[in-house]
Amino acid sequence: MFTNPRDPDNKIINAKITEWVLETESIPRDARVQTRQVTCNDPGCNHTDTYITIEASSDFKKELIVRKPLVYIRKWDIVL
Repeated sequence: MFTNPRDPDNKIINAKITEWVLETESIPRDARVQTRQVTCNDPGCNHTDTYITIEASSDFKKELIVRKPLVYIRKWDIVL
């Protein structure tokens, strides 16, 4: 898995993803944003997906799947 040497713990990209998600009008401002990477271990399958979970106190929950590793996600990948 690729690690950005300038952000080895992914703190910067996680903060950016949170910022991009909360900029969206349909997302409550009190929402919590969590990310996790899932790597396919099946033979012949060599991709990594990133799951972005958005939860708010008002029974709001949404999960996005971005078909790329966390470090490659950009603002235009966040489609809500």
